[in-house]
Amino acid sequence: MSRRFWLAIAAAGFLLVLLAAGLIWRALSVERAAPLDPAQIRLQSATLLDDERPLPVFELVREGGHFANRDLTGRWTLLFFGYTFCPDICPTALSLLKELKRRLSERAMVVPQVLMVSVDPRDDPQTLRRYTGTFDPDFIGATADDAALAPLVQHLGVYYLRHDKDGKADYAVDHSAAIYLIDPRGRLKAVFPAPQSLPAMLQDYLALVP
Repeated sequence: MSRRFWLAIAAAGFLLVLLAAGLIWRALSVERAAPLDPAQIRLQSATLLDDERPLPVFELVREGGHFANRDLTGRWTLLFFGYTFCPDICPTALSLLKELKRRLSERAMVVPQVLMVSVDPRDDPQTLRRYTGTFDPDFIGATADDAALAPLVQHLGVYYLRHDKDGKADYAVDHSAAIYLIDPRGRLKAVFPAPQSLPAMLQDYLALVP
């Protein structure tokens, strides 16, 4: 048989190996999301929920596309709600998550994706990308209108209130400051209430994420 034939066979075999490796990695990620026994976990500040229900169907807008339930599959996610004009809570949370990610990387542990969801219509996808990118280029910023946010917000118990009744453009937004841990099956695993402490959050994350 020709050399070209054998090269084609080798290439096909290589692709099958890559596909198998990807399936194994995803299976391991899902396995790591197995139910946890609260009696065996000692947490510093987080609240273990281990909700078996997946998050409701949602679709957000991010720069260059969308962010939806499928983007939670196969990886751990730390999620919080805010807005780019936020003077304190959001920059504090993003700085904490940046340092958390660095420490996890140093320990060669599972590093979660970080998703900031804006509840402010002033934040378009490009603004969010620039804002989150100032903390970490891998952080994701996404948003949607109130109707699209409603299922996710209600499921997580998120609160936000815009003080924009007087028509001013520089209004403030009150919002929940909790950080939510979503497992690789797209389910709410735990909540880190505010104010978050980096040492406590790191310890709890390591206890929750094998």
